[in-house]
Amino acid sequence: MKRFINKYILLGVTALLLMACSAKPEEQPVQEIEEKTEVAEQSVPQVNSPVVEEKEQSSASNTATQAVQSQKGLYPNEVVLRVKAWDQKLKFLTTHFEQTSEYDGVLISKSQGTLSYDKDKNMLRLDTLNNDNAIEQTAITDKKQILILDGQGREITTLSWQEWQQGQPNQALFDFGNYTALLARHNAALKEPYLLELTPKEGEKYTLYLTLSKEDYFPINIKIVADLMTTEAKLTDTQKNTPLSFNTFRAGGLFK
Repeated sequence: MKRFINKYILLGVTALLLMACSAKPEEQPVQEIEEKTEVAEQSVPQVNSPVVEEKEQSSASNTATQAVQSQKGLYPNEVVLRVKAWDQKLKFLTTHFEQTSEYDGVLISKSQGTLSYDKDKNMLRLDTLNNDNAIEQTAITDKKQILILDGQGREITTLSWQEWQQGQPNQALFDFGNYTALLARHNAALKEPYLLELTPKEGEKYTLYLTLSKEDYFPINIKIVADLMTTEAKLTDTQKNTPLSFNTFRAGGLFK
């Protein structure tokens, strides 16, 4: 820009010398300089030109579209497929649980413990813990028979799996490794992005809610509502496919 201005100043000085030698009036060179300077400045591309602004608006629009797409949740059948995916890959499981049961909003029971599962052996162990995390009772089953032990590991009784499971208010807590079959027995609806609502296709009426992990859609909360009874189990410290100790399911003469 300075090059243009210096050039026109030189031309202006020359014009003044010519005017001093001539009696004819001419236009003021200063005005001519200003007009030419304005033309030179207008020829320089502006930063906020329409083309640049259009590109910026297009980029902003694409970013907004991508943000909306990233926030879009999965359809119910897609969530069901995610649940089936981890169920099929599950070989071992250990998790801590806290379970409560309420009747018409009144707390009637509360328990905590750990659950261990081995899919190949089809073995499940449930340890009920006291407030000091000491074992109060243990249940070990191959899903045919179930052995109940006291806190010292002494046998209390033996039951059939079906008999024991039917007495549990939250049976889905013990269905790990069989969630594909569980889903097949229910109609599924997605109430929230990570909340799956299941209702049985036949038989007794109840509603089973699975709150799923955002990472892999594994249950982190299992709640069943039947009439006025609500039982909820929260799962924490969950480890999937970490091999279990050899002695996890060894108990008495029933399981060796």
